[in-house]
Amino acid sequence: MQLILGRAGRDSLGAEKNPVDVMQLWGELLDDFYARSWRFLQVDNNTDLGDPDGAELAPPAMLQLLRVDILVPVLCYSVFWYTLNGIVDANFWTNMPEGIKRKRLVNVTTSLIHSSVSGFYFLIFLLRFPSLMFAAPMNYYGYLDTHILMVTIGYFIYDAIDLLINDKLSIQTGVLLFHHIAAVLFISIALASHKFVLFAYWALLMEVSSVFLHLRSIFHFSKMSTNPRYSEVTKLVLIGNLVCFIAFRFSVQAWMVIWAIVNRHNMHTFYLVMAIVAMSAFFLINMSLFLRILYSDGFMGSTKVSRKQLDALLEDNEYTALDQEGADDIEELKKDPEIA
Repeated sequence: MQLILGRAGRDSLGAEKNPVDVMQLWGELLDDFYARSWRFLQVDNNTDLGDPDGAELAPPAMLQLLRVDILVPVLCYSVFWYTLNGIVDANFWTNMPEGIKRKRLVNVTTSLIHSSVSGFYFLIFLLRFPSLMFAAPMNYYGYLDTHILMVTIGYFIYDAIDLLINDKLSIQTGVLLFHHIAAVLFISIALASHKFVLFAYWALLMEVSSVFLHLRSIFHFSKMSTNPRYSEVTKLVLIGNLVCFIAFRFSVQAWMVIWAIVNRHNMHTFYLVMAIVAMSAFFLINMSLFLRILYSDGFMGSTKVSRKQLDALLEDNEYTALDQEGADDIEELKKDPEIA
């Protein structure tokens, strides 16, 4: 938006316009956009809503990420999440003994805060500006609108470092690190190119699903899921988790891939390949996660499923079995080839 205002702030002779006139021009531009008809799938030609420099027709200049207005906020947001995690550690779950369960509860609580803030921001943006989300996911750009993306990058950086420091190397850790690195790369493309900001918003709508996923983990680690007082709430969380998983992960991913194919002639091949490859990778991760959730929550019956068949992709699968068996030794748990 700042780029648009900057251009609108000069007349044809290069003279500065009154800021009031600039805001009026921007308002008229948006009013004109909102007056147009839009469809759930359409070609994004709305270059007037962003920087019309044709950046979508060339690979992104990733060195742009080293600019002060990107690098400094990302570092600050990373420190913020570290600080917030420390506050959670000092003030929450203090009645639990130190150990792997409390560590995971603190970490998941921090993750819940992030997914709640970011997920509902993106959901509200979608509900408030559906025409922008559906018609201009590639061309719309506003610097202030990128800060929520930097907040999320900061969170992924914090969580990746926390994994490396506090978790042992395992398939689970590797998958989560891959997820975080891929997500940071995906989001960074929008920051570097000044394009695809709202496309990144679409991808991060998955955080709405993560709210229920983290709640599910918290209920399980804290044993609230086995407390009769919380039985109805637990059922709502489990059902909400499945519904939001389908709506905000599988459905959103399908729409993003189809949109990229529809707009393939309006962007460089790099962006098309990134969209398809990234969504395919996340689909595999999400499908494995979904199957394990179905099994763990009893939606797949009593059939024994081997750890190798489902793979260890659920963020809390080791700790799920830990709670069910009552064991304190993670290494002993890993020797069990079956999911409890």
